[in-house]
Amino acid sequence: MTGRLYTITAGLYAALAFIAALWLAYIPVTSQEAHPSACVIGGLPQFTEGTIAAPGQQWRCQGSGAKDVSQTALVRFDIEEESRPRVLRSRIGLFDEIQLFAVDHDGTVRTRIYSIDTVQPVASEPMFLIDLPEVTEQTRSVFMQIEGAGHDATPMRAVLFDADPTANSEHFRAMVMIALLVGLVLAPMVFDLAFFGALRSPFLLWHAILSLTFGVLVILRSGLIVEFVEISIATWRAALIMGLGFCIFSAAMFTRSFIEEDMLDPRLRRMLPFIGIWAVVLSAIHLAHFDFLQPLGGSFHSIGLAPVLVAFGIVFADAYRRGSRAVRFQILGWMPLLLGFAVQLVSYLAPLGLPTDALPMFYLGTLSETTITAIGVGDKFLSLRKELTAVRSEAEELEKLSERDPLTGLLNRRAIDSRFDQLHKSGYETFALLDLDHFKKINDTAGHDTGDKVLQVIAEALRGDDGTISIRLGGEEFVLLMRGDDAFERAERLRQMVSLRVARSLPELGQVVTASMGLIVAPRKALPKATFSDLYSRADMLLYEAKAQGRNRMMAERIQAFERRKAPDRRKSKAA
Repeated sequence: MTGRLYTITAGLYAALAFIAALWLAYIPVTSQEAHPSACVIGGLPQFTEGTIAAPGQQWRCQGSGAKDVSQTALVRFDIEEESRPRVLRSRIGLFDEIQLFAVDHDGTVRTRIYSIDTVQPVASEPMFLIDLPEVTEQTRSVFMQIEGAGHDATPMRAVLFDADPTANSEHFRAMVMIALLVGLVLAPMVFDLAFFGALRSPFLLWHAILSLTFGVLVILRSGLIVEFVEISIATWRAALIMGLGFCIFSAAMFTRSFIEEDMLDPRLRRMLPFIGIWAVVLSAIHLAHFDFLQPLGGSFHSIGLAPVLVAFGIVFADAYRRGSRAVRFQILGWMPLLLGFAVQLVSYLAPLGLPTDALPMFYLGTLSETTITAIGVGDKFLSLRKELTAVRSEAEELEKLSERDPLTGLLNRRAIDSRFDQLHKSGYETFALLDLDHFKKINDTAGHDTGDKVLQVIAEALRGDDGTISIRLGGEEFVLLMRGDDAFERAERLRQMVSLRVARSLPELGQVVTASMGLIVAPRKALPKATFSDLYSRADMLLYEAKAQGRNRMMAERIQAFERRKAPDRRKSKAA
């Protein structure tokens, strides 16, 4: 039931998530209209009269296919008539300094300078916002010169706006939707942790961790974190890079524990943790911003993660080939993310003009992975729960069989030892030990098969008394646990019935079978801590006396419970 509930709930979350994600994909991030795209000069340019008048072919504009820029880049924005941009927004990344120049037709230049600590992060993807120098009706161009650029997207994604693009109702609605999506991504954690108590399987914990890392990544990637936390560009960048690394690590560990044991090559299963570790180590190297890696810019991280993409593809293909049910959910869930990453990787390697930073695709991919995989987790939980229930039922049946005497079908001592205290409390206070007289002679003369039949007939006779639990201890020895005020009389009647039942059922035996009995009545008040062994020892002594006095009889004893009288009773007694 719980597994089915998980699956149904995950399906509902999936539907809601995709509706929300599609809505987000078509909500404009801002109502402010961006100004024409920027053009870039790389190769250590400086802002001079030469660059202002540089021929158009030296500039590489967005859409031209250029993906790499130097550490120092100059970005140009041509200002149209009656256009008055006030702010510049661009993608976060490390840099030493940004200088902004507003150039008028008469050559007048106004300047602003920013360090990485003085730019303002904004809740609109991983972006920052800075004010431009004053732009007037005479301004023909705005230039942005970046020193020490560590990420190509910082100059290439620069855009001018007339006002803060996040200060509008559309942006607020988008942030609300993103918050809803974060909740949907994190929701499976609740079920994972709850169901882990019922099914101690590591894939539930790793799925909870995976949901958490994806939720954190959405918060970071969407810029939602800026709405709640004051964060620097460097810290935001570090969290994004390492967040992706840990997300891949948790995905690898989840895959390792999620795919069925016999549905993946053991070598590939052992490889998965190392793939996750590689992603974390590579992210740490990228975060360190080593000088010798700076020419690669942001593409280093994407290219370095290519082996991870290949490894997951091999794992999924092998598991699918072997008939894994679990991996089918993973393939469906991961497909948008893997395709998006593959497109991004190919775009870095070849200038195809494909988008490399599509946030809506990231939302769809994240939610697809989280929700469809959650359905797969629910499916596997239900399957394992059924298997566990079947195993437990089988174990219970075996336990029941182990508590039964295979010859007679009566309970054995193992079945009673652990339950005796509870039985004693519930009124089974009469303990009778019954032993057949001269049973060895029956085995010797009539054979063991006939002896077994005698035992089966006696067991059937003992089983028919209400309020009596019949137990075979072994050989020809039986125990009767009885409750009721007439237990003594019923025990004697059962003892005498032995001879009649055997004679009626086995007339060919040719001899009378009798039984001796030792019986003890032990009220709970008299022996509150009595054990099976205690009463067995007392009854065995009485049985020995019955045997010694000629067999075919019962010796009984009742243990008295003496209650201390209350003071008024003692006074009445004395008065009498």
